[in-house]
Amino acid sequence: MMASAMDNWRQSLALRVSAMFTLVVALAAAGLGTYLYRAFVHEIERRDDIQLLGKLRQVQMLLGRPGAAELLRAQPDYFRDTMSGQENSLVRILAPDGTPLADINALHETYPLPPVAGAAPGRDAIRSWTASNGAPGRVVAGSARLDNRQVNIVVARAYAERSAMFAGYRRQIAGAALVSALAAALLAALLLRRGLRPLRSVAEHAALVRPGTLAGRLAVEGAPSELLPLIHALNDMLARLQEAYARLSGFSADLAHEFRTPVANLLGQSQVMLAQPRSTGEYEDLIASNIEELERLARMIESMLFLARAGQEEVVLVRQPLAALGELDKVAGFFEGMAEERGLVFACSGDAALTVEADAALLRRALANLMSNAVRHADAGSTIALAASRRGACVELSVSNHGAPVASSHLAHLFERFYRADPARSEAEGSTGLGLAIVGAIMDLHGGQASVHADGGRITFTLVFSAESAAV
Repeated sequence: MMASAMDNWRQSLALRVSAMFTLVVALAAAGLGTYLYRAFVHEIERRDDIQLLGKLRQVQMLLGRPGAAELLRAQPDYFRDTMSGQENSLVRILAPDGTPLADINALHETYPLPPVAGAAPGRDAIRSWTASNGAPGRVVAGSARLDNRQVNIVVARAYAERSAMFAGYRRQIAGAALVSALAAALLAALLLRRGLRPLRSVAEHAALVRPGTLAGRLAVEGAPSELLPLIHALNDMLARLQEAYARLSGFSADLAHEFRTPVANLLGQSQVMLAQPRSTGEYEDLIASNIEELERLARMIESMLFLARAGQEEVVLVRQPLAALGELDKVAGFFEGMAEERGLVFACSGDAALTVEADAALLRRALANLMSNAVRHADAGSTIALAASRRGACVELSVSNHGAPVASSHLAHLFERFYRADPARSEAEGSTGLGLAIVGAIMDLHGGQASVHADGGRITFTLVFSAESAAV
């Protein structure tokens, strides 16, 4: 039970803040009470010392009057009465040789005899003592003239009532500190309940988040400034989740569509072939056609696996300095056979000294995808331009071809998965719709950017390597 309560205290922000707030108020009240108590005690002691010196001065004046010696012998209690009749006021008059001339001590207290401080002693001449009942006392000694001779006067007083008063005052301070702490605990609980209301609203909103409610956002208006960073972060997270969920939903639909076509082809062709007896040649043609469809499926699956790994940043880059123009030449040489079939010519240009820090296999894959796209869509007999150039601190590798114009509305989507500006033509040519998406993913892994620009029938794809991955 105790362990459970301790765990709840550690886990509850409201309880911890309330406890700390209560502790601070209690300490502040106790500190203030202690300060006021000390100031009060100091002032009372100062006033009592002044009164004690005043009593000493009264006795000195009485002894200086004519007939004071006779009065001292006949009525010694008269001097006590001058002390307002207080029994805890003690007076002792001594001859210069220390012989007691009068000793007014109704309580029979024993108190010390301090050094004589002259005719006008100050507070520094007063000494402390303790009465038999434990009460604090103060004593002072001074001199006076009695019948033309000097005598010593000792005036003392025990402050039993002062001790009781101080004890009562301490109890009041302790009670006030306790009441303040309890009031602070109650006030802290109320304020925290009200102050944490925005946090509860955030929690309630988070509890309602579902795939269909990702469009909802936390209200910023009226929120405390301390919670604004959290609210903005949660809203940004919801926006990213909404975008990712929409992209995932679209990707799932596109994936189902892309898989449905080759699977339907395989099933249809096989069912037609088995509907009646066929020759060996027809079966071989069917198997060859099915292999083409299966190869297309395999390429699509491999591409999707790469995109999934790239999206999770699971692809490990092996960066090395690569000659930009040399990489373009290698890719152009690989596609020469395909280009000759359509009468295409490659033109490579750029500074041979330009290098990029990149993973060789991934860079060549990105360039190969761009080249394959250019070879498929370039006008027959045209020139495909490959260039390596520097722009500011970046190195740009571009592949440009002239073909059918691409509407500007398509350009922003070309690097999306399964997006095709001309679906009928792409399907006929065996495109998976993932080549440009892979190019974008590869550039993201390198911290660069893939872009596209169209000017009439000429379209240019550019790979931009940032300053960190580009060098001369």
